[in-house]
Amino acid sequence: MLGISVYAGLDLNLADNINYLKRARELGITDLFFSLHIPEVRADFLSEAEKLLTEINKLNFRVTADISKKYFKKLNLAKFEFASLRLDFGFSNAEIADLSRQNNYKITLNASTINQQALTEIISEKANLNNLEALHNYYPRPETGLGAKLLQQRTELFHSYGIEVAAFVPAKFKQRLPLKAGLPTLEAHRCLSPLVAGQDLLKLGIDRVYIGDSQASKSELADFALINSEYTIIPIETYPGLSQIEKNLLKIPHYNRYDPGEYIIRSATARSACRQAIEPFNNNKKRFKYAVTIDNQFYQRYQGDLQILKKDYPADKKVNLVAEAGKAAPLIEKISAGEKFKFKIAAKKKQITD
Repeated sequence: MLGISVYAGLDLNLADNINYLKRARELGITDLFFSLHIPEVRADFLSEAEKLLTEINKLNFRVTADISKKYFKKLNLAKFEFASLRLDFGFSNAEIADLSRQNNYKITLNASTINQQALTEIISEKANLNNLEALHNYYPRPETGLGAKLLQQRTELFHSYGIEVAAFVPAKFKQRLPLKAGLPTLEAHRCLSPLVAGQDLLKLGIDRVYIGDSQASKSELADFALINSEYTIIPIETYPGLSQIEKNLLKIPHYNRYDPGEYIIRSATARSACRQAIEPFNNNKKRFKYAVTIDNQFYQRYQGDLQILKKDYPADKKVNLVAEAGKAAPLIEKISAGEKFKFKIAAKKKQITD
């Protein structure tokens, strides 16, 4: 479900890439995207690619290699273990279908550019559907990434044939050459964290998510590895001065009520976990969109009610403003009734502002 990307012949040396691979495997990340046709690579690209692929195979990654026809002919693929080859420039629909009928590896189609007509042609050439996967593009140039609607349409097309679909999210630590502006599939994800963008792709129907950039930081990678199918993880920044009971309520698992309000995510578990009085705190400020609030003792039997707001509300002396969740906005908008969620509390605290 989760993967990273590595690139030979660019700004990271072999040792840097291997250390990154080991860190990802230690965190339980098993999938890998490996590109074999980037124009900006150094002259020693093929030599370094072979060394890197040898190490990748030792670490037992599931490898999807992005390859053009030029490098398909140059590289001795029989030396390495690939789960799938993503065919890019130069392959006809007939060649794609023919390659899908061999058993050494699966064939990954370009989910961003193949439409119904192209897919029908590939299938008419007697492609082996059981041996096909799909992977969306990433978009290095700002402003060129896909919109969510198109991504969902193309993803649903492949799903209708039983074909799994993957896509990319950016990282901020070491962004890939030449533009170093992130490698997202969706333009809306370009400035988001891998944790938030990755979960958003899964909610949009994507089956496998790769960090597209050259290297995520240790914290970015660790957060990304937390993504799971059970809980939506919402990063928040808490305000200083919270009581212990409020801190405890932010640490427990939650699920959205089956009858939440129209403009709120409302925990069905927080009130029952509230074991002591909650004093009024930060209760004289406007409740803003994507704020996290907890009802204080003034709300009587509603004390402990925890909410994430999806619109602005006026200040209420009965409601404490405890955290901000705006960085998770795409996730908050998609949390459905009954869905489980947890908070990931950021180390950096925020001072409350008007």
